[in-house]
Amino acid sequence: ELRPYQQDGFRWLARLAEWSGGAVLADDMGLGKTVQALALLLRRADGPALVIGPASVGWNWVQEAERFAPSLRINEYRGSDRDALLKDLGPGAVLVTSWDLLARDIDVLADVDWSTVVFDEAQAMKNPSTRRHKAARRLKAGFLLVLTGTPAENHAGELHAMMQVVLPGLLGSREQFRHRFLGPIQEGNNAARQALAQLISPFVLRRLKRDVAKDLPDRIDVTRSIDLSPAERRIYDRVRKAGLSQLAVADETGDAQQRMKVLALLTRLRLAACHPKLADPDSTAPSTKTEEVLELLDALRSEGHAVLVFSQFVKHL
Repeated sequence: ELRPYQQDGFRWLARLAEWSGGAVLADDMGLGKTVQALALLLRRADGPALVIGPASVGWNWVQEAERFAPSLRINEYRGSDRDALLKDLGPGAVLVTSWDLLARDIDVLADVDWSTVVFDEAQAMKNPSTRRHKAARRLKAGFLLVLTGTPAENHAGELHAMMQVVLPGLLGSREQFRHRFLGPIQEGNNAARQALAQLISPFVLRRLKRDVAKDLPDRIDVTRSIDLSPAERRIYDRVRKAGLSQLAVADETGDAQQRMKVLALLTRLRLAACHPKLADPDSTAPSTKTEEVLELLDALRSEGHAVLVFSQFVKHL
């Protein structure tokens, strides 16, 4: 059951899908861009759809689809046998993949006629010289949807890069855009900023939390699932195997402190999942979780939000 502003967003998307090639849904973080996009995928389920986003949001898309749109046949396009998923495309099929896999597998993904393509957290393709951006431009689809929480009006250059994917030609070439809009805007020309806003307004929808406050619950919980990198996984498995060996020895000797040792092992595993250095001070592996948090903080800060970060591990903070 969509909230009133989400119903408006879905209707807006449905109308645009009938007469344009793409759109940008730039609602504030936490307002349910994924749910609105799923509603659109249901409406356009006459053909296959592709969702592209950071690897960390793939699981979230699958969970949200199973909860809100169970009639869609959604799968994560990943792993060594992912090619098999392309053989079973049809009405209601949705593949969810990462930006890196899009760039790697673009030759096969570009051969599919997608009904809808969704670019989640599309700031990942803000640089037109990257493999991600070039791959995104090669996809063929009846409708292209960009989801981003970053205010497009504050990043004119990034806006042009996104529009070149979903509505190529609308803002002209990079040189034309730089001459007509980007240069004057950077010099403080409000007329150029207003002209750009007017030009893109039919294709960009952005609502802030304060705009829809009456429709929001007291709190919105969003869970992010993050995959460990290979280096982190090796450290995690090393901690797990060592702990299991210790527990096996304690079990054979009838150690009365077995329960406390189990809890201690779980704590060590949680530390290893947060940051490799918390489990191995000599590790040079970066923390996937910390990098994800920092990216999220950057996005929230760009939207002007205040942020409070908690961790049960002081060393992590």
